[in-house]
Amino acid sequence: MARERRTHDGVVLPIYLVHCQRTVELADGEAVGTGFTPFLDPAHTEELNEDHDAPVLPGVFYAAVTGVSFHDDALQLPQFAAGSRVDIRPEPANAQDRAPLSVVADGRRVGYVPNPIAAALAPSGTRSGHGVVLMEWATNGVRHGLWILGSMHVELHISHES
Repeated sequence: MARERRTHDGVVLPIYLVHCQRTVELADGEAVGTGFTPFLDPAHTEELNEDHDAPVLPGVFYAAVTGVSFHDDALQLPQFAAGSRVDIRPEPANAQDRAPLSVVADGRRVGYVPNPIAAALAPSGTRSGHGVVLMEWATNGVRHGLWILGSMHVELHISHES
């Protein structure tokens, strides 16, 4: 596992991204995932795998964005393409959820961090974070899902590999 390095602001975690494409057969067609596979080391031996129920490392999550079907107009925008940076923001006035963390780019909300992860990383609902879209899922060229790697506590240092 890669070494974590401390800066004056906290922990910096190097993440190495390798471009990938995945295909999944669905009842109504084929879903194509385009984006990146994250690794903790430059040799690409320690892969991070998504977990939609818990952080994948202390303070770090890699999961599908929930609620994207309610934000389909935003989901199609280029700022939510694989490799794009996103902000993770609390929504304390949200009456539907006790501690929601929204996924936002350029002021547009596309969905939310899964509830179990939001509760673990920002139980007070007041902490903001950052992330990167690692995988965008589309059927017939229309995006219908996103997976993001993000953190509320750790600075992610992203390196793109070919």
